[in-house]
Amino acid sequence: MKFLGKPRSQRAAFLPLCLLFLKILHPGHSHLYSSRYAGDKVIRLIPSTEEEAYALKKIYQQLKVDLWQPGSISQVSEGTVTDVHIPHNGSRALLAFLQETNIHYKILMEDLQKVLEKGSSLPSQRSRRSVPGYNYEVYHSLEEIQNWMHHLNKTHSGLIHMFSIGKSYEGRSLFVLKLGRRSRAYKRAVWIDCGIHAREWIGPAFCQWFVKEALLTYRSDPTMRKMLNHLYFYIMPVFNVDGYHFSWTNDRFWRKTRSRNSRFRCRGVDANRNWRVKWCGKLGINRDSDPKVSISFTLKNDEPSGTPT
Repeated sequence: MKFLGKPRSQRAAFLPLCLLFLKILHPGHSHLYSSRYAGDKVIRLIPSTEEEAYALKKIYQQLKVDLWQPGSISQVSEGTVTDVHIPHNGSRALLAFLQETNIHYKILMEDLQKVLEKGSSLPSQRSRRSVPGYNYEVYHSLEEIQNWMHHLNKTHSGLIHMFSIGKSYEGRSLFVLKLGRRSRAYKRAVWIDCGIHAREWIGPAFCQWFVKEALLTYRSDPTMRKMLNHLYFYIMPVFNVDGYHFSWTNDRFWRKTRSRNSRFRCRGVDANRNWRVKWCGKLGINRDSDPKVSISFTLKNDEPSGTPT
């Protein structure tokens, strides 16, 4: 069927999945975010000693950088590759500090705004209205992803059932695909959600790719057929629907939900810090967020499971 492409061998089918993670997919729309990232830099540092790592942790907290890797400031240590996004009004101070302390660094992006504009100006390779020609090698907006889900629900009713598990904070439907053959009433289940952090567009792209490959190889791949016959896969391509939509329309690097927090002026919480299991543990938690700061990227909620998506 044209929508899913031609059947391929198991090895060939999953080769594009590997390539998906190795290359940067370009967005299908052009959003320049009002030039809010003009002059921002992305800098890579690798502390050569624990003393340097400690110094970096302190300066990161003072300048309130957006840490891209590792997952939290507490993980910065000797030999750890550290990538930070620093606003233009803080980059001069950070670079001066690095030069003064002789910490080696490399500027990966001199002007983040220009990088975004370059990526957004790439021509789209799909027709926005043509779901049968859906392009899995570009990022898609929330509306396009949900249209894709509706289309699969209609065209693959033997393996796909789409349903909503509720509404988001801003009133958007939280859609899930139930993938698997209805061979018996009760089967073991696997839950897969993507897009819990709004700005990580590779997540929803992976969920879509997985569904495509499952449907494409169901008849030709005995392993896939066995899995879909014996299991149900519950797949939520976009977990944080409000944040994901906001990352397309207002702020490309928005990470959190869009809910309101009673303690802070900034909007949203980190949905991945909102679980009862090991809630408020060490990994990636912003424990002492400043209410005067407009955005805190890893802000936890007041209590576990205390905020809707």
